[in-house]
Amino acid sequence: MTVNTDLTDLAGRLLTVLQNAVGAPDLKYERQPEPMRGGFWAELFSFSLANPPDGWPADLVARLMPDPGTARKETIVQSAVAAAGFPTPFVRASGGPDCGLGQAFVVMDRAAGGPALSGLDGGLTPAAALRLLRRVPGLLAGSMARLHALDPDLVRGELEQVPEVAVSVTDLLTTLARFAVEFGRPDLVGAARWLTDHPPAPAPAVICHGDLHPFNLLADGDRVTVLDWSAALLAPRAYDVAFTSLMLGEPPLRVPRWQRPLVRVAGGELARRFVRSYQRQTATTTEPGELRWYQAVVCLRALVEVASWVHQGVADTRAGHPWLVSGPAFARRLTTLTGAPARAR
Repeated sequence: MTVNTDLTDLAGRLLTVLQNAVGAPDLKYERQPEPMRGGFWAELFSFSLANPPDGWPADLVARLMPDPGTARKETIVQSAVAAAGFPTPFVRASGGPDCGLGQAFVVMDRAAGGPALSGLDGGLTPAAALRLLRRVPGLLAGSMARLHALDPDLVRGELEQVPEVAVSVTDLLTTLARFAVEFGRPDLVGAARWLTDHPPAPAPAVICHGDLHPFNLLADGDRVTVLDWSAALLAPRAYDVAFTSLMLGEPPLRVPRWQRPLVRVAGGELARRFVRSYQRQTATTTEPGELRWYQAVVCLRALVEVASWVHQGVADTRAGHPWLVSGPAFARRLTTLTGAPARAR
């Protein structure tokens, strides 16, 4: 089946799903669905409606997701935080794999702007590094602070009803340990056991995005929109701070060897500026030991996912994924904290 045939089939099924969802059999496209770049887990398609329902914009995005449970969690969180005024696209329609598309899906508003790190694939020049140091930490910290100020009870009740999906750090560690056993990775089992046995002090849970990095921010002038809620958790704020500071400090950029020292220096400074900005905006402090523990959880999460690809024989199809690019650095960090001799693959 060709790509054009696939898109034609998708367009027909998606239109039928939307017609049924809003009770409008005359709903039509202005622009047929087109694939969008970005993301590794879900498929994205942009399209426009010629006669959108009342209150809907014409320009929309369909997101098709392979795991129904994770998709349900994502839909709950994105819908709730958007309704609370957080800058993320409104969800207009959603459903599971039995709703007509063969996969779980959401249809949401198309956000304006471009990734905060757009244009860096060709390398990190000194001028680009200076721009990042000035802009990116504040954008991330401001978005995170605003999210963490929301009441977690906006999503808690619904999330607790989603079966077999991690919605807390404890759930996540239990799930990662189980998968590490399944994938034959005793090194990662040992790391998960150490982390479980040496938790940080308890802290109140907030709504954590769990994947807040520059490519999940769309910047349109001073307006920032946050995308992709598939990794959301109810967790201490330090979990989100740890994820973002880790991704900044170990940037998954494929650059020439001679640029790697610049990337490491710039990444470390970006991470420090982000943490300082977040702490200043929220009047909170994340202790270094607490930050390292949650960063190790993120490293474990990444390495277990890579192990799943190796187990399934699909790792080579994920070339360029951040978990593969930064995997060796994540393995070193996990080993340093837990003593488990973790390997990247």
